[in-house]
Amino acid sequence: MTSQITHLVAGPRRHGVVRFGLELQANLRRAGCDVSLCRLLKADALHRTVVTSRNGLHVQFTDRLFGADPAAAGETFSALAADAHIRGARVTATLHDLPQLSDGSNLRRRTLAYRRVTEACDAIVVSSGHERDLLHDSRIEVADVTVIPLPIHVRDLDLPPPRAAGPRSLGVLGFLYPGKGHDDVIAAAADLPSDVEVVAIGTPSAGHDDLVADLRHAAARQGRRFEVTGHIRDSELTKVLQRVTVPIAAHRHVSASGSLNAWLAAGRRPLAPVNRYTAEVVRRNPGTLTLYPDTPAGLRSAVTTALERPEVTWLAADVIAGPSPGHAAAAYLDFFERPRT
Repeated sequence: MTSQITHLVAGPRRHGVVRFGLELQANLRRAGCDVSLCRLLKADALHRTVVTSRNGLHVQFTDRLFGADPAAAGETFSALAADAHIRGARVTATLHDLPQLSDGSNLRRRTLAYRRVTEACDAIVVSSGHERDLLHDSRIEVADVTVIPLPIHVRDLDLPPPRAAGPRSLGVLGFLYPGKGHDDVIAAAADLPSDVEVVAIGTPSAGHDDLVADLRHAAARQGRRFEVTGHIRDSELTKVLQRVTVPIAAHRHVSASGSLNAWLAAGRRPLAPVNRYTAEVVRRNPGTLTLYPDTPAGLRSAVTTALERPEVTWLAADVIAGPSPGHAAAAYLDFFERPRT
């Protein structure tokens, strides 16, 4: 049995970081970890009784869930860690949504917040080698950083299923916000038959409801339909992802992608732009992505080919994607069991 861990997961249930944390919690328990969950809807509800063990506090951290702005998020985490250390607990965190150039004017503020978090921790987990490199890019020095890739929920599926009736579609999964790639997909569809729909599987991110109207207008100028599904229940997600003709993970500035893994879990082989993260995924799991040059022409060519040959959008029978949830939990278990330095 591993040392006792308090696992802090803060934020609304639908947020990807929260979903990851709660799934990890369940898998850690299955792996034999003595882990207690501290579940908060808002991080500002933190109080001094969060730390229930002298042995360890592990936090799922993204600045957007820990404060109204990056500085507030860093302050909240720093205070929490200081209290935990006073109580004799080792403080660790999984960092999500790491700072990168696409943050624009917010980059410096986010970098300062993440630097403050890492300085308050005894050790850090990130979900990709790309994220570890992002720390280096931001000149955030971390003495103890471990890469544990996001788990992929592999299921027994008969692939591909019979072609669903209805129009062909290009699908993008995840919250709608600028830079996610919905506009790029619509632009890439300009020369396609107008009956090819663009489907956004998810809901607008907070503050970006106006983006839906903009995307609908862009599609309408092509005589094309743009659909937003809204929130999809977990029990229905696989069916929705399998109905899409061409799955696309068009987000250029991803650091580690739960939505990309959801496509894989549904047996799909999504189109994705070549970048440091997607290249890492393919090295780790060959045959899971169809990479295209990160240019408008590259996406347009990839979409055209996939519509002509939809079989390439499904994982081959011999492709095994990982790590599994159990293997990821075992890696966290090893991380928690390491001797203190």
